[in-house]
Amino acid sequence: MSTIDSRLADVLAGREDNYLLPFYWQHGGDQYRKIPGQIARIRESGCRALCVEARPHPEFAGPTWWRDMDLVLATCERLGMKVWILDDKHYPTGYANGEIERHPELRPWLLVERHVDVVGPMPGASVLVPDPIQKEEETFVGAYAFRRRRDRGEGDFDADLGQYLEGDPVRLEPDAAGKVVAWDVPPGCWRVFFLYQSRRGGAGWRIDFIDARSCSAQIRAVYEPHYEHYRKYFGNVLAGFFSDEPQLGNRLVGPHLVDRGIYEHGIGQEGLALPYNAEVVRRMSEEMGVDAAPYLGELWYENAHSHVTRLAYMNAVTRLYRECFAQPVAEWCRARGVEYIGHVVEDMNVHARMGIGPGHFFRALDAQDMSGIDIVLHQVMPGLAGFVTAASGAGGAYSPDFFHYVLGKLGASLAHLTPRMKGRAMCEVFGAFGWGEGATFMRWLVDFLLVRGVNYFVPHAFAPDYPDPDCPPHFGAEGHDPQFDGFTAIMRYLNQASHLLTGGRHVASAALLYHAEGEWMSSDGKAMLMQKPARALYDAHVDFDIVSADTLLADACVRDGRLAIAGETFGALVVPAAEYLPEPLLAALAAFQKAGLAVLFAGGVPHGVRDAPVPLAKLADAVRAAAGTDLSVDGDFPLLRLFHVARDGHDVFMLFNESPDRPARTTLRTPARGPFARLRLLEESAVRDASPDGAVAVDLQPGQSEILVFGDAANLPAAPVYAHGETLRPTYAVEIAESDDLSAFQPYATTDTLFNLNAPDRLPAFSGKIRYRFAIDVAAVDAGKPCALDLGVVGEWARLWVNGEDTGIRVGAPYRFDVGRRLRAGCNDILVETANTLAQKVRDRFSFYMQLRPAGLLGPVALWR
Repeated sequence: MSTIDSRLADVLAGREDNYLLPFYWQHGGDQYRKIPGQIARIRESGCRALCVEARPHPEFAGPTWWRDMDLVLATCERLGMKVWILDDKHYPTGYANGEIERHPELRPWLLVERHVDVVGPMPGASVLVPDPIQKEEETFVGAYAFRRRRDRGEGDFDADLGQYLEGDPVRLEPDAAGKVVAWDVPPGCWRVFFLYQSRRGGAGWRIDFIDARSCSAQIRAVYEPHYEHYRKYFGNVLAGFFSDEPQLGNRLVGPHLVDRGIYEHGIGQEGLALPYNAEVVRRMSEEMGVDAAPYLGELWYENAHSHVTRLAYMNAVTRLYRECFAQPVAEWCRARGVEYIGHVVEDMNVHARMGIGPGHFFRALDAQDMSGIDIVLHQVMPGLAGFVTAASGAGGAYSPDFFHYVLGKLGASLAHLTPRMKGRAMCEVFGAFGWGEGATFMRWLVDFLLVRGVNYFVPHAFAPDYPDPDCPPHFGAEGHDPQFDGFTAIMRYLNQASHLLTGGRHVASAALLYHAEGEWMSSDGKAMLMQKPARALYDAHVDFDIVSADTLLADACVRDGRLAIAGETFGALVVPAAEYLPEPLLAALAAFQKAGLAVLFAGGVPHGVRDAPVPLAKLADAVRAAAGTDLSVDGDFPLLRLFHVARDGHDVFMLFNESPDRPARTTLRTPARGPFARLRLLEESAVRDASPDGAVAVDLQPGQSEILVFGDAANLPAAPVYAHGETLRPTYAVEIAESDDLSAFQPYATTDTLFNLNAPDRLPAFSGKIRYRFAIDVAAVDAGKPCALDLGVVGEWARLWVNGEDTGIRVGAPYRFDVGRRLRAGCNDILVETANTLAQKVRDRFSFYMQLRPAGLLGPVALWR
């Protein structure tokens, strides 16, 4: 006999845990008087934790900060809430509350180069050693010469006219004064590199993320003062600390032909200052088996063996980042009973690059207690997965493949494959989309994340002032936010859905290799980014986790022909095309193949591999042939997204119709059998169903989702069946309340035709709430039969009252309410309340990138029986 899933029982009883910790900004000054009321509003929204951020607070870790934090912690303790603290005075983490300004010797060191090109043969030639550009704190490291060639030796004569190196370096020694290098130049063209250790090209007053002494300033200036003040709260009210986008911070200093932008600051970018210290060179030399210093010029310009040099450099830097920064902070937190979370900049592939990135997503975050990502600034927009997207970041446009097919899976994969994280994947969400980001958009975005495996959320943000131009929306807006009712419904939904989808084993067919090493080692543009195979798999309903080479080498094995990592198994390992991969990884892949695992090289193979590559168009079929089929969908529904969790003998599935315009009416085929609960939590619907053969009927509107929980569902009602619908044509009394006072409703119109209130001939500048009063005449009521009122199209959320009784709220289609128990024979009074966003009133710069929905109730309104 089947049993009910324990987490389903929790949700049905209202016992779900908290999975929400919104940013709560602190401005200081007299704003502290608002703190109790603002925290009460956060709690009212359904969030049982918050993350305090100094944005901006003039006295972070100073007297008024402690005053404000005293009140925050006391209020949260009284309300049974948890507190997280964002770990710096301002974004991004690494300023160390000004400690580096007080100790400038802790600033980052970087390696910079200048070069001169010479032609031989010329015995007795000499070259001047360039004077340091920065007279202080710039020291000469060495001079080395490489022969140049005009192409890569493959007949691909490139437009850069020979920015390639050839052969081994020649060490050159300056004279005693360090002013001149004398050299008998051999035949050919040569490039002489002059290398300097410098402060140029760093991020200013930031810690050096690859130096332990510098990184300790972050703990000393931020973490320890909070422990001194709030030791009694650690591990109870105070849950932990949050790092926000720590980054290596190196930038272009020249010489370079072109700046390709902040997202392209990776190894091999000419003119890029590189994080540097003696330990970097020592580790490089150990990995390479030779003195690495003469080969440093290959970090900017390509040679036949530059892939070895670049791998050794990036390994040194990204491992030092972990060892000097992330691990010490995490260990400090855990030693004091709190947790450490946060995220780095992932955007546009910078997760595996330097500059604003950390060099390696997994190494940067694997010491944390949750994984973390963010989706902000219009990075993900409904319906735009196949289009470059206009946005307020990234120079005005985003490439969609990374954000739609990789970002969510990156965070979820790290959580799935790191036991310490207990499957917890966090996303900072909603920030900087603008006031035009309404509740229906938020619903779509959180389902987009949930179905990819994200289950903890940091809504961005609650702010003490309205209007605040800093990256809106700001939930509640001091009582002026028309979308707060819808936001609150979404928060309740997130806690329920996250509870159902957490605490099990993710079931996926394939593991997809993280592309960092492949990109580092390959020539520019020669490595396939993982979003290409990710898209080919995901649109074909082949789920995957992204796995790093480190994990494959340290924690993976093959059992019964499947790759086993941290309790998950995968029937195939997909390797994106790359010119080179690390030798230890290639050996591991060969061993996996010998043990029976299908290793599929997507689109190309690296040097040293003789397997035939699998074209992207055939990749999903190749995975299915090797791994079998976990889930499949009848027909062509690529935007029907699926997620499968197994827990204590129960199978849990989430389905999300990501399409903005096409219903998903099909059959899902699963490995589960028997009774199940079908949950549409935002529609307050939980019904029983059953499948004797694993086939499940699917009928989802655009943007609609559901969760299926297999196991006992006998206590749930059967799904209602409606025989027919009757379109209603009542007379509507329309009332409006401006955002200045959302309780002050005034009559606007009486009409029998519904309309867009923001239409040019109506109230195009209106922001607020809208009410519709009308009557339904019902001749007879059969209490034993279902009856529903469907509102048709609604601009944003809608709340319904029937004869004065609140029947709930809907966010997104279908706007259908069960009214059978509330209708009476004769005349019934109906009240519908909805709202638009603040974009029309505030006109913030972020909302210019949002498609604004029509305002109000648009219908058709129908009664279904």
